[in-house]
Amino acid sequence: MNKPTENVRVLEIKLFDVCVGFLAGYQDGKNIFTFAHEYINLDQTDRPTLSLRYYEQPANVFRKLLISNHKLPALFSNLLPEGELREYFVRTLKIHTDHDFAMLSFLGRDLPGAITAKELTKDEVPPYALNNSAKVKPCIKTGITKEDNHFSLSGILMKFSMYEKNDDFFITKSKNIGNWIIKIPSTRFSFVPLNEYTCMQLAKSVGIDIPEIRLVKLKHIKGLPDIKIPDEQYAYAIKRFDRDSINNRIHTEDFAQIFDLYPAEKYGRTNYDTMARTIYKVFPNAISDIQEFVARLVVNIMIGNGDAHLKNWSVIYPDKINPHLSPAYDIVFTHAYIENDNSLALNLGKEKKTFALTLDHFKHLAKRAGIDWRVIKKRVIETIQNAKENWRGILDDLPMHDSHKQKMKEYWKMLTPDFRICEKKGSHLNY
Repeated sequence: MNKPTENVRVLEIKLFDVCVGFLAGYQDGKNIFTFAHEYINLDQTDRPTLSLRYYEQPANVFRKLLISNHKLPALFSNLLPEGELREYFVRTLKIHTDHDFAMLSFLGRDLPGAITAKELTKDEVPPYALNNSAKVKPCIKTGITKEDNHFSLSGILMKFSMYEKNDDFFITKSKNIGNWIIKIPSTRFSFVPLNEYTCMQLAKSVGIDIPEIRLVKLKHIKGLPDIKIPDEQYAYAIKRFDRDSINNRIHTEDFAQIFDLYPAEKYGRTNYDTMARTIYKVFPNAISDIQEFVARLVVNIMIGNGDAHLKNWSVIYPDKINPHLSPAYDIVFTHAYIENDNSLALNLGKEKKTFALTLDHFKHLAKRAGIDWRVIKKRVIETIQNAKENWRGILDDLPMHDSHKQKMKEYWKMLTPDFRICEKKGSHLNY
């Protein structure tokens, strides 16, 4: 007996200009990703890395299908917006909030990293990308013009992929891909742009690698949709590290993609120790990357950032193949907004409570990750000492709102002596 015909839509997934595979979305909600034969047959030295899970893997690994129901496989679902930006596109496209396939089809031209997604017609789909009983549906017409916003960014607050021209920023549309991320003021949390800009500058002052950042007056941001914006003067701008100086794509992925977890699982399904082990065991520049990683952990503790979840850590592939830790982003003094949540996003050395953390937890992280403590000791201690000696003076000259500055100084007093920033200089570590 013949199987009934299944209707299916198919996206071609490219990495740079290489067809990586085909993502088929079936009418019953099943999604199947099949790697393209031409991608599998590339020599390992020529095959751009789609994800760390496939780094330096033999060809047979790529013959396994990625299958999911309703939501796309996590590798692709993590490319899509969350929170306010997702709600905006749900309203724009008139789709259900869980309809990942339709959203990826619409936003596939300007995604994080170097992946693009384009819906194919029946004649463009190779037979091996479909079940035998599948019939490709005509491409869906959304009624949205080609000049409408076509970009995707992760995160729960409203942000836009934009390009700069004559000191103004314009929202990404059909002819451009964004090379800046612009975060507008939040209706939920006050003065987030000033907060994030200040925290990123504090991180930079102790040697953390960050992209170019700016505070931009709202009058210089053009083409925003009709959304509510609070009465604040500045937006926050961060240069996209997944675009180069001439706006070519650079591939990146976040650690939720690496660990095959969905955005809703970005808290608590793993820990910083496991992330450290992954970096140290897999990355070609393991020592420099793991030292940068632990320095950022120190900064998150001392700055009061409780939101350094899996999607706020990324890997970048500058040569298209080899992984490196990306520049830092999304460092915010979250304690200013959620005062009773004094914890990290993930466990560090089996501890999550910020005010309980000591240097011993970094030693425990090193042990659990298989890292000699001496590899990270110097960077950890130097980062702590630089912050203790300089942050008070630097903070006073940065644009964070005065109420948040006061909260940060009060937060510093609550840390254990290893991380506490006192009003008087001193308290050097003896490790």
